[in-house]
Amino acid sequence: MNSPGAVRSAAVRIDEVELRVVALPLVTPFVAAHGRVDVRTAVLVRVAGPDGEGWGECAALPEPTYTAEFTDGALLVLRDHLAPRLLTAAARRSTGLEPTEVAGALGPVVGHPMAKAALELAVLDAAGRAAGAPLARTLAPHPPGPSATVPAGVAVGLLPSPDDVAAEVTARVGEGYGRVKLKIAPGRDVEHLRAAREVGGPALVLVADANGAYRLDGEPGADDDARRLAALDELGLACLEQPLAVDDLLGHVELARRLATPICLDESLTSPALTEEALDRGACSVVCVKAPRYGSWLAAADVLDRCAGNGVAAWVGGMLDTGLGRHANLALAAHPGATLPGDLAATARFFTDDVTGPVVVTGPPGGGTLDVPTGPGLGAAPGEAALERLTVTTHRVRL
Repeated sequence: MNSPGAVRSAAVRIDEVELRVVALPLVTPFVAAHGRVDVRTAVLVRVAGPDGEGWGECAALPEPTYTAEFTDGALLVLRDHLAPRLLTAAARRSTGLEPTEVAGALGPVVGHPMAKAALELAVLDAAGRAAGAPLARTLAPHPPGPSATVPAGVAVGLLPSPDDVAAEVTARVGEGYGRVKLKIAPGRDVEHLRAAREVGGPALVLVADANGAYRLDGEPGADDDARRLAALDELGLACLEQPLAVDDLLGHVELARRLATPICLDESLTSPALTEEALDRGACSVVCVKAPRYGSWLAAADVLDRCAGNGVAAWVGGMLDTGLGRHANLALAAHPGATLPGDLAATARFFTDDVTGPVVVTGPPGGGTLDVPTGPGLGAAPGEAALERLTVTTHRVRL
């Protein structure tokens, strides 16, 4: 894929990194093939210095079941390894650190992309505030620029029965969601998705997300997962997301040949280079772009640049984000390369309390949208009272 090669540059002076672990109870538990989340713990990152402050959020989940990263581990690596490196790099530059320099400063630490992306986001927020520039404009600087709204999309966890799915999808469409992503697993797939399609109708953008729960090399006599997944072709899905294991790129190539439903990869795409390889090999035709998975919001925007330049369908995914991550994802989803509705939902879908003001869906049933933040940087910051209520621990790092 060819990239336009956008240049995004602004410098901020940083002399402190603050790390907060917050805990947000979910309205209802969220269940997927990789596990269940009852309380969303997350690490919030604040960078501060003479030029002001900026906030970021680490997307790592409470347990290392989705990826190797998890909340407590992310806090440790941020506190002891990444934040000191960021501060050292900032101290060496009297005019300040540019967001484009964050990845290089953190590069000596192997892995931990979600923790790295959190620090980069905080620097992007600080730089955007200092320059009076919204993050959406920073991530999509080329014409036509970012959109003002994005379609509302919602992820629905694994549910016990088709009847439960029908009730949930009916409720979500009524709230304005025109795109529903349903978590699936062997035994809770075809009939569940059929129920969603029946109540949502043909206009509903319906996605199935397996989180790698299927295999093509089952035991002799076992159900053939490929044959079972082929039954989804009759349901008019927008795509089937991550049906096979993260490292089974060749299996995805084979499955894509056997299904009419487009294959979308998520967990397998851990870098722009792997994304390009997966597309070139035919392992997927749709890309789920998650900045924390790439370790960089700027890299994620570059992937969307490339998708737009090569006619590849793409959308922006979320991670049970607090208001900070939700605002950042809205800014990324406003990129013209995000051609499909993503996983971006209102705060009330998951939380009764949040660190920022609520994100809301407006519009008719099945046609709702969310506003893209227009304020400088993220366009939102945590409230002091909310932080007081929701913070579990706080750490400050200085040189």
